[in-house]
Amino acid sequence: MSRSTQSKAVRTTLVLVRHAHTDMAGTFCGTSDPPLSAEGVAQLAALNEKLKTYPITHIFSSDLQRALQTAESIAQRCGLEIHCLESLHELAFGSWEGLDWDQIMARDSAYAQRWLDHYPSVPAPGGEDFSSFLTRIQRAMDSIVEQAAGGCAVVVTHGGVIRTFLNTLVPQHGAPFDRTTCDYVSCWEISHEAGQWHLPGLASANAEPCAQAPDRSEKAS
Repeated sequence: MSRSTQSKAVRTTLVLVRHAHTDMAGTFCGTSDPPLSAEGVAQLAALNEKLKTYPITHIFSSDLQRALQTAESIAQRCGLEIHCLESLHELAFGSWEGLDWDQIMARDSAYAQRWLDHYPSVPAPGGEDFSSFLTRIQRAMDSIVEQAAGGCAVVVTHGGVIRTFLNTLVPQHGAPFDRTTCDYVSCWEISHEAGQWHLPGLASANAEPCAQAPDRSEKAS
């Protein structure tokens, strides 16, 4: 077996972790940068307990405070450095940043309804378009796999990033990844081997993403 073939066959595990709670919960929190709330800090002990079963070799994180603070608690326990990636940021919501759905509807109900009806083809006003968001997430995950080849990497990021990427791993004829609201400090194990992504419990796939509008009660952050 050639060296290049061996590298392609290496199995790499990623544990996608949504950051802990912030005081902007319930609003459109994309590129806004709040720190963890007191509730969020209290969630870190339980998160680290869940992660004890993984042989963590690498830690990657969005460089927004809420993700980085979460990653720092993991790094302190594991004695590992954190690799910060701006490409792991949440979808940017433009002028909707920091607003809840009622405030958005009050500003421009017609546009808000259009965004909801045609998600993800219509971005928030001044916000990031979905295709660009998806592309940077995919590139970030590919980069992480390359850097952590053969290891187990914890990836601390945001709800929208996790939901969007997991949807790309669902077979084309399967249901969208709506089995969870992707709560704060939730963990999702995926792996990469022989050029394919695998989501435990589902068939491996290179399917096109099946995008869903975010649940308005579970804003991206």
